[in-house]
Amino acid sequence: MSGNLIILSGPSGVGKDTIIDAWREINPKVERVVATTTRKPRLGEVDGVDYDFVSVPEFHQKAAIGEFLEFKEVHGNWYATPLNSMENLIASGKIAILKIDVQGAIHAMHLRKDAISVFILPPSMEELEQRIRGRGTDDDAIIEQRLINAQDEVAFANKYQHRIVNLDVDMTVALLEKIVE
Repeated sequence: MSGNLIILSGPSGVGKDTIIDAWREINPKVERVVATTTRKPRLGEVDGVDYDFVSVPEFHQKAAIGEFLEFKEVHGNWYATPLNSMENLIASGKIAILKIDVQGAIHAMHLRKDAISVFILPPSMEELEQRIRGRGTDDDAIIEQRLINAQDEVAFANKYQHRIVNLDVDMTVALLEKIVE
């Protein structure tokens, strides 16, 4: 039994993790592909659950031997989609979620024509800024950079098969369920 591959993108702070967590609560087939990153864990993040946290040399070694579907540098850190874990989820009938930035997503869409691509939009840029500031994890310079990047990322939304404005998490999850049916 084969599953689905979902490419899920959106600007930092739009609620991607919250959406995935809520979706997993109502659908046991939903699994996030745990990405590999060189960034340091945030408070409360668990290695192997939130991300596979690795050193820069280890990351580049894995990339060199073809362990990643795609990899990109974002906000000064490297992120990648591990190929084996993604394929294993799909093969086991899961809905494998790739939560990746637009650069990686566009590349992954070209490599995986079977993927369903979804871009999550904020209700407004003002709301997005409030969400990012509300996390309390970044200083003002990083927040400003994330907001600049968000403008660039939103410009790519039309490259995705589906676009959802995240006004309400439950409504967003209901729309995602309809998309994969």
